Amino acid sequence: MAIHRIHHETPEYLHILFKANQKFAEVESVDELVPILLSLAKEVTCAEASSFLLYDPDTRTLRFSDIADDKISGANQHSLKQSLEIPIGKGIAGQAAGDRQPVMVNDAQKDPRFFNKVDKLTGFETRSILAVPVLYRDNLLGVIEVINTICKDCFDDSDKDLLVSFSNLAAVAIVRARLLEQRLNQQSIEIQMRTAKKIQALFSPILPEPKNGSHAWAFSKPAVFVGGDLYDVIPMPDDSWIVYVADVADKGLGAALIMAALWYRIRSEAQLCGDVCELLEVLNRSLHELLSAEGFFVTIFIGRYWPLTGRLEFANGGHLSAIKIDATACEPITGQRGPSLGLSASARYEVTGITLKNNQSILFLTDGVTEAMDSKDELIGEERIFQSIKTGKGPPWGRTLLGAVEKWQANTNQSDDITILEIWRD
Repeated sequence: MAIHRIHHETPEYLHILFKANQKFAEVESVDELVPILLSLAKEVTCAEASSFLLYDPDTRTLRFSDIADDKISGANQHSLKQSLEIPIGKGIAGQAAGDRQPVMVNDAQKDPRFFNKVDKLTGFETRSILAVPVLYRDNLLGVIEVINTICKDCFDDSDKDLLVSFSNLAAVAIVRARLLEQRLNQQSIEIQMRTAKKIQALFSPILPEPKNGSHAWAFSKPAVFVGGDLYDVIPMPDDSWIVYVADVADKGLGAALIMAALWYRIRSEAQLCGDVCELLEVLNRSLHELLSAEGFFVTIFIGRYWPLTGRLEFANGGHLSAIKIDATACEPITGQRGPSLGLSASARYEVTGITLKNNQSILFLTDGVTEAMDSKDELIGEERIFQSIKTGKGPPWGRTLLGAVEKWQANTNQSDDITILEIWRD
């Protein structure tokens, strides 16, 4: 490149900016962009070195993102990037950032604003500096500095005008690169979440066929890709079914991982425990070891149901009461409610027993049903749930309830995982 004064109205000036714009358009990440930015900044101003300081809005400081100077070792460059923070308004770069205006210094060593810590750390001697803020719609992104012009005594207005135009192109390129990175990260997260959703679907149980007039029906839908609700119907060797709904006190991927661990644990322990109380106590001890340090817990309503007789023995671990339904009545099942799983290693639970008669159902719910909200953030509530069930024509009553919940939150996003499990007798 010829070493002479470049006026902003000359074809050479336009050619430099066009070349810079072309190079910026070829990169798709900020990490790739910054070295190109600094190389071009040195070239267009005929400077000995250049640096880019990235603005951190949380701390209101500038940090070195990269330095283009072969005389500064990689170790010193790494030290600058890791340790040096420049407050807005301090130093020459800090003033350029604070005032949102270029700052040109012809004799840095005599300027009281000069921040000489870089020279002391690297052994570099700074003579002249041109610092230009990188702005996008008045938002500060960082500061470009070029140091020690090598083709004349000091930087001049021509260099300043050129670097200001150059920084405007760089601002657009940085914002574009960030948006592309965000989009790629979001796409990656969505792919992972869709994969997690497929994996979680593997935990959806195959419900048993009707047996001795007893039936099972279920529905579950997470609020996001994956959730922390869980249900199962496990056939046992004595022809009974272990039936339950559980709710991890969270939603999303973390809750889904806990849900998967709980599903496996219940399947493993159900065959070994004599009754649902013993099963809950075993589950509680293992979950307390796993979850207590993280503050998670699980609520569960679990029972052992005999399809031949309609007998149900159940225990409640901090969960909503189940609902008993027939053609004329709809009421919660009362029983001792024990603590949620994972809160105390020494928790104890009690069994309550009922018998379903012909044409009666028992409905297990998670709080995503009772706490479904409409567009005014009003909960559907227990009374509306009972009223909606009574409008149904027969089991599965859960299907009628599900329709009412979906209608209630029709114009809103689902705020929590929803799960309904129903057992009924003909």
